[in-house]
Amino acid sequence: MEQTKKSFISLANAQVNKKYKIEKLIGGNFFNMRVLSLGLIPGEYIKVVNQYGRGPITVYVKGNKIALGRGAASKIIISEVS
Repeated sequence: MEQTKKSFISLANAQVNKKYKIEKLIGGNFFNMRVLSLGLIPGEYIKVVNQYGRGPITVYVKGNKIALGRGAASKIIISEVS
């Protein structure tokens, strides 16, 4: 059997219209609590809707549209879902 190796990237480097799985959060307690309250929980699936240059990134999670700044997005580690 062939093993597939997952590649992890930050949400800041995600591509538009692709589906991803949140793997982990690498922020402090305040950041983690804020992001978790938005529904961005490890194991949850998200879809990147918009990403404009250096501006905010918009994602769908649990039927909600959420915009995150680049700094916050860089602390969310994801993997692509095929």
